[in-house]
Amino acid sequence: VVAAEVTEPESLAASPAFKKGEVDIVISCLASRSGMKKDAYMIDYQATLNAMNAAKEAGARHFILLSAFCVAKPWLQFQFAKLDFEEKLTAQTDLTYSILRPTAFFKSLSGQVEVVQGGAPFVYFDLGEGRTATCNPISEADLAVAMIDTISDKSRENSIWNIGGQDDPLSMGNQGE
Repeated sequence: VVAAEVTEPESLAASPAFKKGEVDIVISCLASRSGMKKDAYMIDYQATLNAMNAAKEAGARHFILLSAFCVAKPWLQFQFAKLDFEEKLTAQTDLTYSILRPTAFFKSLSGQVEVVQGGAPFVYFDLGEGRTATCNPISEADLAVAMIDTISDKSRENSIWNIGGQDDPLSMGNQGE
């Protein structure tokens, strides 16, 4: 493991992790903490762009991006930032790429359990007419395998992969029951 400051292109360029000729594949799982505009554009967009540029300079051949399913219909600042970076990645021709957009993580959904156990109400998105938002969560381990599989699976090259769990999607109402 090599540390580098992803918000500073010079730090990435000087990092042994991006030594020219020794980098083949870069996997980016960068994500802002707050999702607010300033933070999202600093990390989800610019820092990820810095990593992509460092990968190009180092001679990497492939860039794997962990994005999010929700960027397909952006509404929040982090979604716009991720989508803006995806556009930069797909427009360039120096690297092949794979973009993975997981629907949700079991770990994220389990956070609701802790909140409810602490006495807070169960929260879900009411879409009207008795419908609630659904998702098909994926485990972190399954997502990691899928990310690595994109390296050898040429059908995933230069593509966006929406990925979720194996079961039917669950609504938050179903999850609450």
